[in-house]
Amino acid sequence: MTDRLAQMIKRLLLSLALITTAHADWEALPPLPVPNGGCICGSDGPRVVVIGGTNWEGGVKNWLTAIHEFDPAKKRWEKVKDLQEGAYAYGTSYQDGLRLAFMGGTDGKKPRRIFGFVDGIKTVMTKELELPAAVVLAAGGYLSGKYILVGGTDDAANLAGLTRLTHAFVPATQTITRLTDFPGKPFAVAASTVARDELFVFGGMNYDAEAKAAANTDTAYAFSPAKNTWRALKPLAQPNRGLSAIPLDETHLYLAGGFTDDFTAAAVIYDVTTDIYRPAKPLPYAAMVGLVKHAGFVYCLGGEDKKQSRTDNCFRIPIEEL
Repeated sequence: MTDRLAQMIKRLLLSLALITTAHADWEALPPLPVPNGGCICGSDGPRVVVIGGTNWEGGVKNWLTAIHEFDPAKKRWEKVKDLQEGAYAYGTSYQDGLRLAFMGGTDGKKPRRIFGFVDGIKTVMTKELELPAAVVLAAGGYLSGKYILVGGTDDAANLAGLTRLTHAFVPATQTITRLTDFPGKPFAVAASTVARDELFVFGGMNYDAEAKAAANTDTAYAFSPAKNTWRALKPLAQPNRGLSAIPLDETHLYLAGGFTDDFTAAAVIYDVTTDIYRPAKPLPYAAMVGLVKHAGFVYCLGGEDKKQSRTDNCFRIPIEEL
């Protein structure tokens, strides 16, 4: 072996080692039962739960009906059952304490104006609501006893139907109330999460009427249900749609993945007290992923990783490592 070839091999091995080390603290778990994106995911007591979603096979988009749960102790996925209402995707998820709730969405043919939640093992309850039509790919969060729903469209393919509407559903009174409209442009596919009694919304897509195409946005806002007001935040460093968000604690939000110029694994941590973003540990792969906080870990689940493609990847990392 020549010295030059030996040096090339040494550099290659070092590069591979660096790549492996960069994501060594993301623990690879058994993959999702099927590739999945656009699903509802969250925590329900001892389990991580995935509801519905979409995937692609042979150029055909499949709308999924199954509910799966992951047992962290056994590191095993199990199918719970199929949703009795049929296919479901692109809804808005809410972590209401230990309960995983969801609202809106679509079955691929029409908007699903429902509110549902996982209520104990192998049980999902849903209720029809008088929601607005724009309930697909909306943002939202649960706080102050209210489920907030903002933005979205009436059809995932109808970019011209994006909205700025904000509503609140209050289970205690079974009422839906119109709130102050989102101050930015009509949008969908934004990251949203809750911290310090506010709903935070980052990025997403607008509609470029002249180009008749989606346009990524870098806007960021916070909504106070108590005051019924929105306030502008520092914009993202780069326009991003399909970004995901999860609260790490009361003041720090982890924002990761999505689509900028391409699918990305990049991540930042946003400080709600200082309105500052700082670089953070990236995802283990580039995609529009589902993020779930559960029992001291952040789970990274599936997602859209290429056009007309979904992944079955499943990883987790201790919160303190982010």
